Amino acid sequence: MVFGIALWLANQAPSLSPQAILQQLVQREDVATLLHHDDALKRLFVDTSSGHAAYAKAKRRMEYVAAWSAARGFRFTGVTVTVRSGPPRWLGNHVMRIYGAVSARYSYAHKTGNKESTWFGLGVYHWYTLDKTKTGWRIANDEFIDPLNQETRLTGRATPAPIHVPESTRREALSHGARRALDYAAHYCGAAPGCGNQMRYNSAFEDYNWNGGDCSNFISQVLRAGGFPETSAWNWDRHSKEGSPNWVNATRLAQFLTHSGRAHLIAHGTFAQLATPTLPQNRSAIHQLQLGDLIGYYERNRTVHFAIVAGFDPDGYPLVISHSADRFREPWDLGWDHTTIFYFYRVNYPESR
Repeated sequence: MVFGIALWLANQAPSLSPQAILQQLVQREDVATLLHHDDALKRLFVDTSSGHAAYAKAKRRMEYVAAWSAARGFRFTGVTVTVRSGPPRWLGNHVMRIYGAVSARYSYAHKTGNKESTWFGLGVYHWYTLDKTKTGWRIANDEFIDPLNQETRLTGRATPAPIHVPESTRREALSHGARRALDYAAHYCGAAPGCGNQMRYNSAFEDYNWNGGDCSNFISQVLRAGGFPETSAWNWDRHSKEGSPNWVNATRLAQFLTHSGRAHLIAHGTFAQLATPTLPQNRSAIHQLQLGDLIGYYERNRTVHFAIVAGFDPDGYPLVISHSADRFREPWDLGWDHTTIFYFYRVNYPESR
């Protein structure tokens, strides 16, 4: 769905399937979010009173997206949404609970520098409760995993200087291991538009989305694909179908990577610190990021997330791939804020396997 079409329909047609009803609601929610249109957002929810969970979370997400795009100099130009859902569980004649894997393709451009339009993909897994009211179906509850980490807040502006390094130049320097890691990441990144494998995870590994998050499990798979052999401390057990703590826990993975020499820290700090150019090169720490590098996201005295640098947009802004939520070439800091400490890791990929 793009911005030129109507924000909402008067009512859903009675003949629509539950899956089509959900698709319609999610499309309208994402358009309202990018347009920062609170009235349109309110029309989608059963209860819009202060503090009601579903609407309050959606509004926080809308406010965050508006603040982030203003602070970073981004302009969203459209969103296309598809929802993969199963059969509903009816809780009454007019109430249903339904699962939805939401795949959204966001189009954007920079307001300055290279203004060429581009896009990224975001995939989020939801359990919705929908209620049929007098004016049509509405969202009564929405349980999900990390939709842009919407509990965050942004203050002030901290836009990095344009990087302007062609992606082709960066990719030419990739080792064989880094290429394999990136190919795996793009193939198995899940529900985000742009991901391969029919937008599904690698079934050989457990999905930890509803059990603490899948980001470290996924990055460990990526590193294994890049040529790193499993060890007694970092491994996936095929019999128990479980990963070791260093495999599935973000804090433990960060410690293992540096202690083992498989990666080394090249910079860390808040977004503002990392975006500030330094002398004598007058380049920021963000300029140092290369394809195949890892980014650790540190909050509440621990590493809570990992992503791999998978590209650069037309203006040189680093793009990442990750799980929980599923991200395909998404701007690297979207979903995080001034309280986050970012850790940039250079991975020492094996040349061959």
